[in-house]
Amino acid sequence: MSTAVMSMRASAMAVPKTTRRKPQLAASFAKDAIPAAQAIAMKPDEKYLSSLARRQVEEDEKLEYKAHKVSLFRLLSYSTTSERWLMGFGLLCAATAGCGLPFWLVLLAQALDKLSNIGILINAIGSAGLQDLLQQELNRLVIAFVIVGVLSLVCGTLYVAIWTYTGERQALRIKDKFVQSALKQDSTWFDTHNREELPTTMANAMVHIQGALGRQIADTFANAFTAAGCLTVAFLLNAWLAFIMLCFVPFIIIAIMVISCFVRKHSTRAGESFSQAGAIATETISGIKTVASLCAQKASLDKYESFVVDGQNSSVNSGWLAGLSAGFTSFVLYSSYTVAFLVGTQQVAADANLITIIQCLLTGDPNCRVSGSSVMCCIYGVIICATFFGLMAPGIQSINLGRSAAGDVFATIEHVPKIDPTSKDGRILDKLKGGLEMSNVFFSYPTRPQDPIFYNFNLTIKPGQSMALVGPSGSGKSTIAKLLLRFYDPLQGSVMVDGVSLQDINVAWWRSRVGYVSQRPILFPGTIRFNIACGIEGREATDEEVFAAAKAACADEFIKDMPEGYNTFFSGASLQLSGGQMQRISIARAIIGNPAILLLDEATSALDSNSERTVQQALANIRETKKMTTVTVAHRLSTIMDSDQIAVINKGSIAEQGTHKELYNMNGIYTTLCQDQGITAESVTGADSPHEADEGQKNGYALQKTGGDEEKGVKAEETKEEGETAPVEEVLAPMSRLWNYNKSEWAYILVGIISAAGVGALSPCEAILTARIVTTFYTVDADEMIAANRRDTLLFLAFAVGSLVANVMMGLCFSVSGFRLTRRMRLLAFNAIVRHNIPWFDYAEHSTGELTTRLEADSESVSKVTGWQLAYKVRIMASMCSGMVIALIYSWQIGLVALCCVPLIMIAAVVQKLCFSQRFVKQTDGLSPATILEQGLRGIAAVQAYNLEEKVGKDFSESLKPEAAGKIKLGIVSGLVYGFSQFAIFSTFAVVFYVGAILLTQQGLLFVNFFTSLLAVMFGAIGVASVNADFKSKQDGQAAAARIFAISDEPLDTTDPFCDKGDKPGSLSGSITFDSCYFSYPTRPNKPVYYKTEEHDGVSLSIAPKESVAFVGKSGCGKSTALQLALRFYEVTSGAVSVDGHKVDDLNVMWLRGQIGYVGQQPILFSGTIKSNILLGKPDATDDEIRNAAKAANAHDFIMEMDSGYDSDVGTGGSLLSGGQVQRIAIARAIIKNPKILVLDEATSALDNVSERVVQEALDKLQEEQPRTTLIVAHRLVTVKNCDRIAVLGDGGVAELGSHDELVKKEGLYHELWMKQGAKEEKNAVDASLPR
Repeated sequence: MSTAVMSMRASAMAVPKTTRRKPQLAASFAKDAIPAAQAIAMKPDEKYLSSLARRQVEEDEKLEYKAHKVSLFRLLSYSTTSERWLMGFGLLCAATAGCGLPFWLVLLAQALDKLSNIGILINAIGSAGLQDLLQQELNRLVIAFVIVGVLSLVCGTLYVAIWTYTGERQALRIKDKFVQSALKQDSTWFDTHNREELPTTMANAMVHIQGALGRQIADTFANAFTAAGCLTVAFLLNAWLAFIMLCFVPFIIIAIMVISCFVRKHSTRAGESFSQAGAIATETISGIKTVASLCAQKASLDKYESFVVDGQNSSVNSGWLAGLSAGFTSFVLYSSYTVAFLVGTQQVAADANLITIIQCLLTGDPNCRVSGSSVMCCIYGVIICATFFGLMAPGIQSINLGRSAAGDVFATIEHVPKIDPTSKDGRILDKLKGGLEMSNVFFSYPTRPQDPIFYNFNLTIKPGQSMALVGPSGSGKSTIAKLLLRFYDPLQGSVMVDGVSLQDINVAWWRSRVGYVSQRPILFPGTIRFNIACGIEGREATDEEVFAAAKAACADEFIKDMPEGYNTFFSGASLQLSGGQMQRISIARAIIGNPAILLLDEATSALDSNSERTVQQALANIRETKKMTTVTVAHRLSTIMDSDQIAVINKGSIAEQGTHKELYNMNGIYTTLCQDQGITAESVTGADSPHEADEGQKNGYALQKTGGDEEKGVKAEETKEEGETAPVEEVLAPMSRLWNYNKSEWAYILVGIISAAGVGALSPCEAILTARIVTTFYTVDADEMIAANRRDTLLFLAFAVGSLVANVMMGLCFSVSGFRLTRRMRLLAFNAIVRHNIPWFDYAEHSTGELTTRLEADSESVSKVTGWQLAYKVRIMASMCSGMVIALIYSWQIGLVALCCVPLIMIAAVVQKLCFSQRFVKQTDGLSPATILEQGLRGIAAVQAYNLEEKVGKDFSESLKPEAAGKIKLGIVSGLVYGFSQFAIFSTFAVVFYVGAILLTQQGLLFVNFFTSLLAVMFGAIGVASVNADFKSKQDGQAAAARIFAISDEPLDTTDPFCDKGDKPGSLSGSITFDSCYFSYPTRPNKPVYYKTEEHDGVSLSIAPKESVAFVGKSGCGKSTALQLALRFYEVTSGAVSVDGHKVDDLNVMWLRGQIGYVGQQPILFSGTIKSNILLGKPDATDDEIRNAAKAANAHDFIMEMDSGYDSDVGTGGSLLSGGQVQRIAIARAIIKNPKILVLDEATSALDNVSERVVQEALDKLQEEQPRTTLIVAHRLVTVKNCDRIAVLGDGGVAELGSHDELVKKEGLYHELWMKQGAKEEKNAVDASLPR
């Protein structure tokens, strides 16, 4: 066994079983592919096997890398130098603000030491002379409160403002860099990363990253300084006591570490589930016509819901575990208080005699004895430390979630693809002649390494030569185009241009010299002009260049007929343009830059014959005026017969090569293909007569700069400068409606509120025990002191148990309520989306990117309304209210003063709510970031082929600017509100303490009552620090809910798939009637497709049951529109479409579509296996039915050749299959349910001729055995000439109607079309169909 094979097997064994690929011996690559002799000659060598093994190792390393979260410093690595300085200054301010409480605690310790000594003396000897000294000490504490308050105001404002601003800027920068990096990844990367999931993955990850990058880090830093400072003070006051309490810390650390592992596990699982749900939503929305035709809305919803429920369950598990972490921490800390107070009481009791107390008071030595004040402040320092340590938990959790989410995002940002279109490396040739060569190429796709496409493949194309590639579907023709564009590199061998390997040439430069039109034309959101002009790189195309390219591609006429001509906006979906129109725009984009090399991958398959011939003639003219190497992939041989060379590709190699005549005379594979299409050795491409050829020349279809006033009608797009507008008030969803969606969780919410209130009330209740213990320290009798404090300290154990239970229940209940609400919002939005009619999706505001954003980001934000943020709010209110109540009970005067100060504290919350009700963004009419990203990834092949990565990335960056513009204001407002809220808290402390001092010294207030009231107010106010986060998140959640409700509240019509309205006849014969139908698309109401003329009153046509009718005509005449009206995708403006005498408007839409099998112009497959895609046509189909349907569609053979057969993955949108394979699976999906009506919209356009003939024969056989009404749209008239009738559409209606023979005899439009396709070819096609 070779070292390479052993290496490959070793790498396979090193990965988990779920990701292991089956090792294949060299001989297996040639199995059933080529003859034995050739197999030996073409056997993959060690280098090829090593390449496979190396690819496997790289993928395994990616999987391992993906699982790691990033470090905190790496999380901040995308900040600028100035931002880092700002963040450093912000941390300094946070540290200063955090040191305020330890500073105040030092003064409190000193003051309480004197207060306790003075108090004992007053109680013992009743000396009135000590009152002034007591007042002086109390005044020092008041001053300390004021100092801490000012520090909090200044430093709190600065650090919150700075970190909010820098965090938002970094988040936007990371989002921008993610998109920039994703767009430059090579095709190998996209094969293993579902591009449908990427926008959702980024949206979900950025929620956590943004939360981690903001003030959470600074808050955690400030809380850490407060905790550390207070702990330091505690050690200075009573080291032994502090050490005893610290012995409990390891239990907390170990518990948090263990629980955090489970939290991270469930959080990661939740993110993956939501990403998969987002991918399902994306492909469903983008393929809504296919979904509607299959009546698969319910299936899509169920699949989406299953992933959302999985994500919800994982999120709930993460939430209650976070509650368990907080609860266990509190349990251990309260337990430590019990031990600490018992030990402290013993220490105080040891020195509790009057002589020692007087000596300490006179000397002022703090180490004179262990006083009650030192014990109190030591424990109080640990209490504050524990409190702020607990406040660090949400911040740490948020940071950890951000670090975990950043793993995938940063991995994408920092991943440098092997084929990097943005790299400056590589040669730039001084002169490009255009000679292409593929030498000894071995290649297989990364996702199917066991299914190699090429074995020792060799192909040479001379400079300026036109090379056509023909062969059966799936033979690798389109793969050659991808290798030539360097979307992939061969595993072995080389691809060269002018003798230089493509791997040595700069990628961007090379692609800028190549014009490319793919099998599936892709347009981007924007104007038609933009979509053509982006074919020129490095400069703005002139109007003349755009018009000339459009004319050459036979697109100028229909573009001018559109509402705004070349400035007509394309929404990003194929719903506004026919397939032929999109293809012609793509051709114009390919030729506008006068490329040196032109790659045409079935570039004219969706064009009518006349347009196809015109475009072919234009391309021929271009090649004459400019020497251009052309590589054409085609199934329709009539389009490539005049190519300089034709290569027949079969089973991984070139079977035949030569000119049309040479190949035809070989009597080989090519001859058979020609005979199947009715082509002879003398057939030619282009015009059928010299007259027509001259006419094409007169039209000037060569690319050249043209002048004249007639071309000035359409001006270039003007870029509107974005101007800043006044803030716009955000629309908020009413809370009552949100509560209604959570009503089934009322028990959870109730228990959660009670638990949160309990957690919030614990701190103020501590004041009662603490004050009683401190007062007992004044007792001179040691035995009485020990007995009294033992009873009080043991009550902390009850606090420990209560805190544990309350925190766990709070985490569980609010996680359930919040994440279930999120689930309902996702399902509400997705359910509303799939229920809308097809025209609804034509509008730009309902693009796939916009709608998936509503599903993901907005649904996630809604959870903050009734989830954890509600828990924080209840805790805050419970802390404040319980503190006020306790203060009023023990000293109504102090309680009343504290109550009067509450409005001062609440001003911060009110101001913040008012500020956040305004959006600090600019209003623009441009595309949203979500739409730009979704369409850029969907059309990634076109983006990379035309070097549009930078352009799309720049557009995305520009779309983020309105959001970025408001971040400075947001930061300043957040900082001011936070700083003022902290100042208000400490100002309240100062006022309460000052009033208490007066009551204590002048009104005879008992010290225990004074201290209880004071501590109750202080402990109750601690939670107010987080009030700003609560109001902002609630505001965001209501705004997000309002956007979701805007979608769900839109009225639905009777095309709602879940509506029971409409008739459901017991049987269907299949007759269809179009009665004076007028129609225009909703987005183009002034451009009717069907209308009244002198010859006809719209479209009128009657189709008998089981009759086959074909619709023909030029591109854009309304052929596909007729089929869509029958499917009730759209409704006529006037007139009626009827089935069996029932108007389709009166029929139940699901029943109607259930009777129709549909294959669209651009067939769409969904992520999953081949089997799962076929089952969409009939979910309860048996395996035999699946195989029979595949055989009828001529798909069974190529499916069985795949490694996993019917369980093979089709990739995102069928990306792992060729266009012909996708089309055949779509046909199998349509016929498996044995429909009464079959609708085929260019259903065989991507098939090779053999496959097309076999599929057509299968369809004809099905028609004979089980006759059904069949509606067909086709440009190739030979495929529809056997239909019962043919309707020629033109001028807004049916121009001609009859059988093929009848229409030919009329010598009208159809006769003209037929003659242009070659009358002689009909006889040859008939002969070819006969048995040989």
